[in-house]
Amino acid sequence: MNKRKLKIIVSIDGGGIRGILPLMILNHLEQLMKANDLGDCLSEKVDLIAGTSTGAIISAGLIVKNDNQKHIYSIQDLLNLYIQRGPQLFNLANPSNPGSEGLKLVLKRKFKNLLLSDLDTQYAFVSHDVITHLPYVFGRYNHSLSRVELSTALAACSAVPGYFPSVKVADSELIDGVVSAKNPALIALEHTQIYYPNQAYLLLSFGTGDLTNENFDEIERKVNEVDDLLSEKAEINDNLIYYRFQPEIITAAPEMDNASPENIDALIADGKTFIEHNKVLFDSVIANWKQYS
Repeated sequence: MNKRKLKIIVSIDGGGIRGILPLMILNHLEQLMKANDLGDCLSEKVDLIAGTSTGAIISAGLIVKNDNQKHIYSIQDLLNLYIQRGPQLFNLANPSNPGSEGLKLVLKRKFKNLLLSDLDTQYAFVSHDVITHLPYVFGRYNHSLSRVELSTALAACSAVPGYFPSVKVADSELIDGVVSAKNPALIALEHTQIYYPNQAYLLLSFGTGDLTNENFDEIERKVNEVDDLLSEKAEINDNLIYYRFQPEIITAAPEMDNASPENIDALIADGKTFIEHNKVLFDSVIANWKQYS
C-alpha cells in the first residue's frame, strides 16, 4: 500500500439497545488513539460514517456539530444516553404504550432543528423502502434530501414494523433498515469509494452482538455474508484494511428492546469482556493507523 493518508470509514450495525456494545468499543478505540498520539476525537478523524437503525442514530450523534463547528456529543455522551435513557429509547414491548414513542421524542430533542444539509461529514444512514424492497440510503450525494430533518431520517432508519409507522420521504415509504442491511459496512465502502476514489481505506465495522442458535436468522446470515465478503476484498486489495468488531453475547439477553437495568449492566459486562480479550485486534488497528497517519 502506498504511503498516504487513510480514509477512515466507520460502520455500525442495527440492534436496538445493543448499540451499547459498539459505543463501548468506539470509546476504547478513542482512548487508544489518544494514547498513541493519533488525535483526541475519533469523530474528527472519520471521513465517512454509516449506520443502520440504532447504528444510524449513533452515527448521526457522532458527527453533528454546533454553530461553532464543534461536535455536540462525545462517544461517552452517547453511551451515557443509551445507558440512562435506554428504556425510553427502546421500549417496544407494547406498541400501544406511549413509551414506544420515546425514540421519536428523544430523536427530536437531541437533533432539534438539524437538517441533513447541516452534516459536513460524509454519511450513509440506511433505511428500507417497502415500495422498492431495496435499501434506502440517506447520503450527502442526494441533494433532494438536504432539507429533510435529521430526526425524520433517523426515524425512517429505525421504524421497526409493528411498533412504529413507516416514514414517508418523497415517493418512498421507509422502515427500519435491518430488513435489508443490518450490517451496512459494504454500503459504507461503496459510498466512500464514490466520494474518495482511488484512495486507501481503513474500514472499521462494529456489530451489536453475535446472535447464535435460535436467534440466528436470515438477517444474521446476511450480516455474516457482508463480513465474509469484505474480508475477501481486503485479502486481495492492498488499498483496503478491514476490521470487524463483533462481541459475543455472553451474559446479556439478545432482544434489541430489552433495556432493563439488569440487561444494560449485562451488555456493559459483555462489552468489557470483548475489549479485555481482544488486545491483539485493537493493537493491530492502531499499528495500521499509525503506519499511514
